[in-house]
Amino acid sequence: MPISLSFFRILPAEQGEWLRPDSTVQRGLLPELASQPGNARLILVAPSEAITLHRVPLPGRNRALWARAVPYALEDQLIDDIETVHFAMAHVPEGNSLPVATLDHTMLRGWLETCAQAGLTPTAVIPDVLLLPWQDGDWSVLVENGRAVVRTGRWEGFALEQESLALFLEQALAEAGDAQPQRLRIWGSPPPQLTASSMAWQVEEEPGEPLQLFAAGYQPPTILNLLQGPYSRQTQWKRRLRPWRPAAILAGVWLLLQGIALVYEHQQLRREQVTLQVKMEEVYKNAVPGATRIVNPKAQMEARLRELTPTDARGGLFLDLLYHGGQPLADFTDITLRSLNYREGQLDLALEGGNPATLDQLRQRFEQQPNVRAEMRTTQREGRLESRVTLKKAAS
Repeated sequence: MPISLSFFRILPAEQGEWLRPDSTVQRGLLPELASQPGNARLILVAPSEAITLHRVPLPGRNRALWARAVPYALEDQLIDDIETVHFAMAHVPEGNSLPVATLDHTMLRGWLETCAQAGLTPTAVIPDVLLLPWQDGDWSVLVENGRAVVRTGRWEGFALEQESLALFLEQALAEAGDAQPQRLRIWGSPPPQLTASSMAWQVEEEPGEPLQLFAAGYQPPTILNLLQGPYSRQTQWKRRLRPWRPAAILAGVWLLLQGIALVYEHQQLRREQVTLQVKMEEVYKNAVPGATRIVNPKAQMEARLRELTPTDARGGLFLDLLYHGGQPLADFTDITLRSLNYREGQLDLALEGGNPATLDQLRQRFEQQPNVRAEMRTTQREGRLESRVTLKKAAS
């Protein structure tokens, strides 16, 4: 599906005119154009009176060098300082020369500010002289509202007051020499009388509106978009994003630190998992002497307990005491279960490690277990604390 384009011009008193999708021309306040439905690309048609078209010798084949070389190549042809002039180049050279358009920075900025105030963002700003229909052997002239726009070549043309059209046109024909056009086409007004030339005019009646004519003459290969350099859309986006660059850098650093923290946390959890696995294997070896093949200590311990579980009521008491003894012990990682023994309704746990404070907390936890009577004794051997816990069913 072809891209939809909407051509518009800026008129005095914040007015404008634009080409509607049905090819009719509408005039009104510029904000009205911004409220139009659709997502057509806006093409601002710029008055060529403020623009000068040049050809400069091609400054090499490297396009990256053109922007630096062109201002100095045209410096002698310009009245104003090159720092105040905007240079826009054709996308491709014409033979051994490069088409260039120049205009004052303040002029282009003024157009863009007017558009911005109306809520418009043009994707291209094109001189109206390069939107007149053109083909080899023709010169095209548009006369409207006391002004005349003349296109004399693919990349050549000028705009001036209507009353000066005949004089400048005869001068241009004289300078063209053997390259004079085969015909002159004119839109919008009866042709002026040329005293120094017998060339005939071809009066065109359609399209009737200048914007319709510009849309018909739009040919991408011969378009020179003034939105280049500091006015290009890419540069404008960079300028808009520049205030956010520090925040983006900080966000990137924060994400990097978060990633590093996650990796560190994962490695730490992995080390803790390995340590816990080793402790579980030690507990299993102490509880099941002679065990050699340990794959899953937790599952193997549960299977071993099922094998040892009696089928009478005493088996239920054993599991109950084991449950109430294991619950408090699980919260004290610095205390190791060395062995356990169950006989005649009494469960004995042999513990190692901890310190007096944690052992006192563990004792209180045992004593808080419901329906269980707990006794805990602690001794010190070779610098290590050893404790023995006796769990019995509390009297009813």
